[in-house]
Amino acid sequence: MSKQIIMLSSITYAYKAEAWLAKQGVKAYVHRVPQQLRTHGCGYGVQVKGDTLAAASMLQSAGFPIGEIIG
Repeated sequence: MSKQIIMLSSITYAYKAEAWLAKQGVKAYVHRVPQQLRTHGCGYGVQVKGDTLAAASMLQSAGFPIGEIIG
């Protein structure tokens, strides 16, 4: 299974998302996405240990400006 990364609109939001998910009990790590995989945005996102779609939904519900999920 390849790693999936939830894209965010800035590196600041990526670090905030990582911290917010940690408070929810979800392990996440900030990643720089390779240039060839970026379609738009800053090129930073979070990789989640566990259910990526559930984490993306949680982030979106909390008001984070998430983009696509790549990987």
